[in-house]
Amino acid sequence: MLYIDQYVHTNKMRTSHPAERFAFAIFTMLICLATGNYLVNLAVIAVMIGLLVFKAAIPARVIAKLMLVPVGFLIIGVLAIAILISSSNEGMLLNIKVGNYFLGVTENSLMLAGSTILKSISAVSALYFLVLTTPMIEIIYVLQLLRFPSIILELMILMYRFIFVFLETAFYIYTSQSARLGYCSFKRSINSFGLLFANLWGKTFVKSQALCTSLLSRGYDRELKVLYPTYTLSTANVLFFLLIDLVLIAISL
Repeated sequence: MLYIDQYVHTNKMRTSHPAERFAFAIFTMLICLATGNYLVNLAVIAVMIGLLVFKAAIPARVIAKLMLVPVGFLIIGVLAIAILISSSNEGMLLNIKVGNYFLGVTENSLMLAGSTILKSISAVSALYFLVLTTPMIEIIYVLQLLRFPSIILELMILMYRFIFVFLETAFYIYTSQSARLGYCSFKRSINSFGLLFANLWGKTFVKSQALCTSLLSRGYDRELKVLYPTYTLSTANVLFFLLIDLVLIAISL
């Protein structure tokens, strides 16, 4: 089981109907993307992190580590928005001259970059709320209720399964190499990593073939049958999530 999946399957919101969390996360994400109000984006970030920490009982340090991944990519991405290239430094707050051109930032470019990263982080926080409180099998259950094509859902199940197959195979190869001092120096580490990468695909392909064979031997006929527990919608949860979204919409107006 992945490190994140441990919290997904043990969080305190797991017992509620997955459609409640799914609808709330998706609608909140759409509000984030549709509005340009920074107060809404800040409110979404605060609400999602608050729900994850206090209602789902997921440690704040885990959420902080997960948030650092997209934030790092976003900071690199918004640099292209914030930094302008021009033959004149007129209107630039800060600039440096490179040859005949100026690299600098303006008030508008900084505001646009700030708005972009804030909107992106708020949308990511809504997505994290969904993936940290709802296992993949429950997300697929909701998509089935929405009448998504079965071929898409089956591909999702298989891809999710092969993530674990891929990681498990990589872990065993890495452990075997480490036991033989395959990573005792930089040169050997590079060589061992290359061997790991080369062997990983072959072993994963063999396991995928074995999985396909096992499915066929169990009567697979173009549709994976999954048993789901009986879920009950909570009126209190629905009203609570609806109130949050209504408040966010009111702020954005």
